[in-house]
Amino acid sequence: MRKLRLSSTLVAFGFLLSACGGSEATAPPAPEIDVAKLDSGNYPTTPVDLGPTRVPTSGALREAIRIGAATPLPVQYDPRFVFATGNSGGRHLTSIDYPYFPGTGLDGDAVIPVIPGVVAGWESSGNRRDEMNAGRTVSTITLRFETADQAKHAATELSNRAAGSVYPIPNYSDALAKLELDKEFLPVQDLRAWLQRGDLLLFVGVTDWLGLPYDPVADAAVVQKYFDKQIEMLRSYSPTPISDIANLPLDTEALLSRTLPLETAKRPERATSSSAVYPAQAALHLESHPSAAIAAYADAGIDYVAFDAGTVYRTRDKDAAARFHAWLDSDTGDDEAFVKAEAPPNMPTFTCFSVDPKATSSFMSKPTCRGTVGRYTIAVSASSMQDAHQRIAAQYKLLHGFS
Repeated sequence: MRKLRLSSTLVAFGFLLSACGGSEATAPPAPEIDVAKLDSGNYPTTPVDLGPTRVPTSGALREAIRIGAATPLPVQYDPRFVFATGNSGGRHLTSIDYPYFPGTGLDGDAVIPVIPGVVAGWESSGNRRDEMNAGRTVSTITLRFETADQAKHAATELSNRAAGSVYPIPNYSDALAKLELDKEFLPVQDLRAWLQRGDLLLFVGVTDWLGLPYDPVADAAVVQKYFDKQIEMLRSYSPTPISDIANLPLDTEALLSRTLPLETAKRPERATSSSAVYPAQAALHLESHPSAAIAAYADAGIDYVAFDAGTVYRTRDKDAAARFHAWLDSDTGDDEAFVKAEAPPNMPTFTCFSVDPKATSSFMSKPTCRGTVGRYTIAVSASSMQDAHQRIAAQYKLLHGFS
């Protein structure tokens, strides 16, 4: 995912002001794009048959995203956690996309046998600062099991395996929590808590890297706020019957079939592909700076985002799509890894950015192109600019004329 910056919130605010008036000038109409002149290479340009892309966990992915849409961003229960951990702060969980419970000694294949019955879930995380280990971090997991007994077993088993001493969480006497102070490598305090609610297990871990002297009461307050907000938001989640999950559709809103697909050979063989349509709340977990993205999504009226080889944002209307496109570009323009490049041939309203090889942060960056088609803002990345040009042309054709 691209890296968003807090300064972009000001850009989004500027768009809001300009949309409300303040100038008599009217922007000239965008030049028409002649679809017949677009070079899309060998990429598909008509809706894709998603049937062959299904895997045994495709339904679980859809259920995980439904849980993600009912899961709070860290900044939504504590405004201090404005950054995501690493490149993005959210991830789907299934029976083969393992959750990681820090402090328990369990990882990878070792997790599932210890906590059987995993159906689907969502993982999220946030940082107080943009640098690693420079302040408090928070990570959460909302995990559904086949039965309430399995969720209870998981809470008990994981808390028993966790290091540290028992610590109370305000207003949640049934939460199982451990406080650990690790001095072996770097001084750090961890407060980890598990809470069962029906067939759901809620986990939250608060790590304090710089809090000398450490304040476990403050960390417990973060845990409490997460439990409060997560339980509130889960009221909007209606669990899919276990027998129906395997048949949940890959596509919703007819968006994924019109999103540029990955080549089959490049899809992960074991882990569940994340290619899907995400409600805005779930998609925001994938943003590196969600507090900035929240404002931009709201301004553009984004309700769904489809991810595959291309990314498609469904906005309120074509003007909102143009504002969101400009917001994305303003952010990329602030990233030292990118430099402005020529627009794709015969697509004058589109923008592209190439990678500056001299930039220290460019090793994971790829040439990127983006633009709009109707109410949709679209974006692609590729290994070369020529490939990016063809991909964005194909993505444009996939959505051209679709409302």
